Amino acid sequence: MREKVNGNELYYNKLGQGAPLLLLHGHHLDGGMFDQVVAPLSLYYTVYVLDMRGHGLSEGEIAEHYQTEVEDVATFIKQVNIRGCYCFGFDAGGLVAMMLASQDQHVFKKLMVASVFVNGNGIRPYHYLTEGVLRYLHFDRDSQVELTESFMSVDSLKAIKIPTYCVVGEKDWVKVEHVRWYSQIIPQGQLLVMPRQKHNSYAINSFKLLNLMEDFFK
Repeated sequence: MREKVNGNELYYNKLGQGAPLLLLHGHHLDGGMFDQVVAPLSLYYTVYVLDMRGHGLSEGEIAEHYQTEVEDVATFIKQVNIRGCYCFGFDAGGLVAMMLASQDQHVFKKLMVASVFVNGNGIRPYHYLTEGVLRYLHFDRDSQVELTESFMSVDSLKAIKIPTYCVVGEKDWVKVEHVRWYSQIIPQGQLLVMPRQKHNSYAINSFKLLNLMEDFFK
């Protein structure tokens, strides 16, 4: 399915019945990262899987700013009439969801984010110095946005008033202590560390978060 959002046709998949659940992918990915979990989640929810602009089957150039993606998601939610939905966001998709939740207190009912860092202190040095910088130097826009705009202030974190589950892999390049720190600032924040999991291993084409999502969003 397609929806014209802020000048671009964005592709999304819709499946199931019940309360709406929006899934947001990370940078360098698209909604296909959720292929394993869409069908089982659709037994309980109406699942919306959105390709952000410039990703997957959506039109447009990759956004130069996170706020552009925040506005795209907000507009999409309004146009398909799912305000007050549940939301799961991975990586940059999780940061976009957190930014939106801090700006609009009623856009989501509950929020789960995985492998999100909210400032430069949240990245392990080896990742920043290898993959991150190399992609930046090759003018990879997703990486440029992540390395220059991944920031939420303490006040903006405190402005997220809804129940928020913050998940991170034990061996993630996002620091566990960083996720623990901001999960304690969010008024209704919770933390879960996924044992032995790396950044991509538990959320991309994986069932590992399925039961957790079903329990948290019910």
